[in-house]
Amino acid sequence: MPTMPTEVSMLREHLERYRGVTLQTLEFTPADKLGWRPTADLRSVSDTFLHIAQVEDFYTRGLFAKDWDFTRVAKASRTHTHAELRDHLATTRAFTLEHLAILDSARFDARVEVPQVPVPWRLGDWLWYLVEHEVHHKAQLSALLRQFGVTPPFFAMAFPKGVRPDVRA
Repeated sequence: MPTMPTEVSMLREHLERYRGVTLQTLEFTPADKLGWRPTADLRSVSDTFLHIAQVEDFYTRGLFAKDWDFTRVAKASRTHTHAELRDHLATTRAFTLEHLAILDSARFDARVEVPQVPVPWRLGDWLWYLVEHEVHHKAQLSALLRQFGVTPPFFAMAFPKGVRPDVRA
């Protein structure tokens, strides 16, 4: 008999599924466009991928280890390569999944304090925020890919390149 998924297992599934699409989006991004930015005051493509990883790193290390180091979300000083961005996204996600694997429901439902944020959320709410944050920026990156003449990956699931169930062939 199948068991009901827990909120932690659903969170993990969403984190992994959307990260797969983010990594595909990175793969589809031409190397010569990583440094491109819509305007001088906005993040570059590379910076946006890095920002996804930095925010996850900042919050998970803070939430799980009480290590609130604001330098983790510092503005990038240069354009990062595909390999560097993949590595940062992978390293950050490994830390997140390692801590999710041992997270009990009492801690998941406990209220947590985040420096400089007066929101009384549960730990689980903050972890769902990370999913929503990645989805938000993944959508921005998909719009930029279209500006570059590249069809972005399907938004909700990583399919083989060129497979889009929402677009007729």
